[in-house]
Amino acid sequence: MKKIILSKPLINVADTSNIVRKVLIENFPNEGRQTREFEKKICSFLKTKYAITTTSGTTAIFLALKANGIKNNDEVIIPNITFPATANAVAMAGGKPVLVDIDSKNILIDEKSLLKKITKKTKFVIPVHVSGRGNNIKSIINICKKKSIKVIEDAAEAFGSKYQKKFLGTFGKSGCFSFAPNKIITTGQGGVVVTNDKKIYLNLLRLKDQGRVGPTTGGEDNYISKGYNFKFSNLQSSLGLSQLKNIKWRIDKLIKIHKFYKKNINQSNKFKIIDFNLQKGEVPLWTDVYCMSRNKLFNFLKSRNVLCRYYWNPINTCLPYKSSFKSLPNSKKIQKKMMWLPSSLDMSTKEQKKVCHLINLFLKYKD
Repeated sequence: MKKIILSKPLINVADTSNIVRKVLIENFPNEGRQTREFEKKICSFLKTKYAITTTSGTTAIFLALKANGIKNNDEVIIPNITFPATANAVAMAGGKPVLVDIDSKNILIDEKSLLKKITKKTKFVIPVHVSGRGNNIKSIINICKKKSIKVIEDAAEAFGSKYQKKFLGTFGKSGCFSFAPNKIITTGQGGVVVTNDKKIYLNLLRLKDQGRVGPTTGGEDNYISKGYNFKFSNLQSSLGLSQLKNIKWRIDKLIKIHKFYKKNINQSNKFKIIDFNLQKGEVPLWTDVYCMSRNKLFNFLKSRNVLCRYYWNPINTCLPYKSSFKSLPNSKKIQKKMMWLPSSLDMSTKEQKKVCHLINLFLKYKD
């Protein structure tokens, strides 16, 4: 029996192969013409001035912090519910991750918790647009603006998602996206930083390429600072260029999947679908749910070839950042009660009906 999985890449092999063929004929698989085209198309789509590709969403956040001037031991506020990459990128950049609670209704930063955690050492806030949500981004921007704190958006799961007609990832000083295999478009691995600030853009260019500025020869180039090797490749860009062609269809399909779940699964105080503000442009990369009996439901579905995915452990429970749940009550409340439902771009209505039927069956007999 075919397994229904969380998510998988949807790649047009013929179209991608045509672009890859051009890369191979040109005999330049490294970062070059196709990568510049990919970055240009990202700028056009997101309506931002600059886009810099990099090796992952993690390195995108790291580079954004560095390009925005982070210093050792600067405090960087992040939500306690996020993928560890957010915290790891801060630590890599020399910052100190400071954990704030989330709003259990939307899994975004709780603004009251944010205000309590801001100190004189707070230099950055990184809101994480979990599953494509970000309807509190303007409030966070306003809070930080009053206190001269820079905002860098972790929009790894929000490519194509909007708030009030503006794309998430374009509100702060920089926005960081991921192109990992389970995202709306994938380049295998990879990420991008977007910004409207030319100085930040130039910093990003230099930092991702060993601290080098000006024309590159590989020999007596001009290196003006420390830097890193986070270059992209034309082969990766071939994948991205192909998938950007039908990005609107991809967005529409994910919205359709979420609406189907919401319409056909019975909700209660024991099982809730975490909602999206579809009217204001949020795009549900995945449908995430709160379930009091999550582990039992997960295993029930798994035994019937429906593979969901558990939510991340709260950051304060991870060994490198271990701390108490003091001031993090909402994080504790949802711990081990959240998971994502299958939301793959090639998911059929028949498959969704099966998932809904099984969940309703479980909930009926569980109650």
